[in-house]
Amino acid sequence: MSKVVIMLADNDIARAYHALVVATSARAMGYEVHLFATGLGALIFSKRPRTRLLGLPALAMWLIKRRLKRLGAASVKELARQCLSLGVKVYVDEPVLKMLGVEPLEGVEVAGSLTFLALAKEADLVLTF
Repeated sequence: MSKVVIMLADNDIARAYHALVVATSARAMGYEVHLFATGLGALIFSKRPRTRLLGLPALAMWLIKRRLKRLGAASVKELARQCLSLGVKVYVDEPVLKMLGVEPLEGVEVAGSLTFLALAKEADLVLTF
């Protein structure tokens, strides 16, 4: 099975959305998928997800959520849960979790940059968002 490693390092909500869509799509296609979230992206996989902090003011975020709902598309929070339920191996950056003072969701592994580098070294495809 081919291995895909995805680094979510940007604080932009659009990039986070695309990273999650790619992760769930790759997993649905049979890839072994590892997603490493750092920066404010780690908040997506916390017990109290806060996606509003990711690059957009509250009004813009509300408009995007409304538009996604109208289109029948999943929210960032729903995509994060789908990743875990589909078997995407999710890691959040330990120093970032400590800095933000949040706990990861159940099923999310806490790791550091060495874990990402080891995964990337063995991967068939490495993507960054």
